[in-house]
Amino acid sequence: MDLFTDVDVTAGQAEAMGRAMLAVARADGAADPREVALIEELAPVDATASDPTSAELATAFPDAAGRDLVLKSALLVALVDGDYSEAEKAVVASYAEAFGVTPDRLEELASSVKAYLMAPLLSLANTGAVVEVSRKLKV
Repeated sequence: MDLFTDVDVTAGQAEAMGRAMLAVARADGAADPREVALIEELAPVDATASDPTSAELATAFPDAAGRDLVLKSALLVALVDGDYSEAEKAVVASYAEAFGVTPDRLEELASSVKAYLMAPLLSLANTGAVVEVSRKLKV
């Protein structure tokens, strides 16, 4: 399953997306090492960089494909540690609102990210573990 479609981003957009992902990771107090590792794989970011404003992101990503990319990346970071906290949800929701993304569309994007995270587990023999992860992700 491919989560990310081919979206060309500039260096500035990649940096803004990295800062957005880092903001989500830091939203609940401290970035989990799994979140940081994922961010480092997806986008260049200085760990001391300031969080982007919603308006800054909306300006940097004027088209729907780029905005979906930012939201899916933010959701992936929020979900990778298995704890999608209320603080992380608030940050992601603020980005979605700035982008003009409806709550229903945000839920569609979240479902696609959850399915992406679950896909490798579906072939495991330990179905109990798969069910437990599924419950934790609320799939």
